Amino acid sequence: MAPSRSFDRRNFLRVAGASGAAAFGAAILGACGERLHDPEVPPLPDGLSVPSGGAVSEFTPVDKATWRVQGDPLVAPTGDGPLAGMRLAVTDLYAVAGQQIGAGSGRKLAEAPVETGTAAVVARLLGQGARVVGLTQTDDLGYGHSGVNQQFGTPPNPRAEDRLPGGATSGAASAVAQGAADIGLGVDTTGSVRIPASYQGLYGFAPSRGAVSTDGLFPLSPTFDTPAWVCSDVDTLVAVSGAVLPLTAETPFRGALTSDGINAVAEAGALGAVRRALTAWEKSSLPRLTWTDTDIGRLPDWYDAVVDVQGYEAWRLHGEWVSQAMSSLGDEPGRNFADASRIWETTYGRKLTMLAEASQTITAYVGDRLLLLPATSSVAPERASDPSGGRFRNTMRATGMLTCLASISGLPNATVPLRTDDGVPVGLCLVGPYGRDRDVLAVVASLGDTGLTD
Repeated sequence: MAPSRSFDRRNFLRVAGASGAAAFGAAILGACGERLHDPEVPPLPDGLSVPSGGAVSEFTPVDKATWRVQGDPLVAPTGDGPLAGMRLAVTDLYAVAGQQIGAGSGRKLAEAPVETGTAAVVARLLGQGARVVGLTQTDDLGYGHSGVNQQFGTPPNPRAEDRLPGGATSGAASAVAQGAADIGLGVDTTGSVRIPASYQGLYGFAPSRGAVSTDGLFPLSPTFDTPAWVCSDVDTLVAVSGAVLPLTAETPFRGALTSDGINAVAEAGALGAVRRALTAWEKSSLPRLTWTDTDIGRLPDWYDAVVDVQGYEAWRLHGEWVSQAMSSLGDEPGRNFADASRIWETTYGRKLTMLAEASQTITAYVGDRLLLLPATSSVAPERASDPSGGRFRNTMRATGMLTCLASISGLPNATVPLRTDDGVPVGLCLVGPYGRDRDVLAVVASLGDTGLTD
C-alpha cells in the first residue's frame, strides 16, 4: 500500500519530475496557489539576541546564518555539575521551554507553537551546569548535509573559510568552531554531526542508538535519529558525554581494525590524512590495529536502503506540510523531499529488512574491537558548490557509504580532527561495539599523546 497523501500526489510527482529538484519549488507555487511572499504568513524574523541578563528588553541583530536566537544565557543552568560554566548551542530541532522550534525554516517557525517543555537531553545538560547561549540554524527541517540554508544563509566554516560547514548540525558546529559555544548539540541521523565535525576540524560523538533520549526532538527519521554533539577539544567532549551517557563499567579494547576497501571510498586528500593517522596509531600504545580485507560490494545497496528508509519516514512525518510549503525550502532539502515522496511502503518494508540483516553483519564485523575509517569521503566541498549539482551529490553519496555503517548498526562513534597535506580539516571516525560508548571515549581521550589528531 502506498503511504497516505493529503494532496494530489500524482500531480506533485509530475511537477517535480518535469521541473527537476532544484527548480520545481517554483512550479509547485502555481499548483498550490501560493505566492513567494504570502500575506497571511508573518514576516520572517532576523536573528535575535537576548541581552546577557537573560531578560528580553530589546532585540539586536546577530549572525542569523549561525543563530536563530541568541542570549547569554538564553536558558540558565538548572543545576551544578561537570559542565558548569560551559556554553551550549542547541540546534533548532530541540524543544526549549519558552521557545519555538524553527527547524531551519522561516515558514515552520512562523507556524510553530511556543514549547512548554524542554527536550530531555537539553534538560540533562542544563542540570549538569551548562547554560544555553542560543538556538542555531540547520538545513531545512534538518534534511541536508551541505549546511546550506538559502533562507537564512550558510554558517561560516572558520577552519576552512572557503568551504561549506556541513550539515545538518551546521550552525551549532560553526558556533563551536567560532569559539562562541563550548558544546554544539545536534542530531546525527545519517551523519549530520559526523559530517560538520569532519569538515570543521571538531571532535564529535554520537552514542549508541537509544542510549540518549530523543524526547522533545523534532523528528526526521526515527529509525536513525540520535542526539549527538560537537566540541572543539577532547576534554569537553569527554565531560559532555560523561554527563549524558548512562553509567557503565569501562573495559579497555584489546584491538582495533581498519579496511583498505572501506577506506578507499575516500578521495585522495582525506585518505592520505587517515592513512597517516593509522600509521601513527600502529606506532603508539593504542589497541593493536589489524588490517582486514573487506568486501565493500554491498555498501552502495546499504546506503541506498538508508536513503529510502530515511526518506519514507521523513515524508510520512512531514509530507503533508512540505506539499504546501515546498517553495520555502532550499534546493537540497527540496530535492530530498521530492525523492522521498516517491518511496512506497512496500519499498520501505523491503529496505528495513535489508538494513536489519546489514546491522547484524556490521555488528559482527566490529565485534569487540574499534573500527577506524574516514569520517567523510572528502574535505568540505568549496563554498561555491551547488548542492543540487552532480559532483556534490556524488561526493555526498561516497560519504554516505562511510557514515551508513554506524547509522545502520546504531553503534557509538567518535569523530576526531585530522588535517590533509594542505592543512584542510577532515575527520577520522572510531566506531565501537554497542553500549561501549565510554570505552570509545577513553580511547579518544588518550589520542593526544600519540600525535595522531590535529
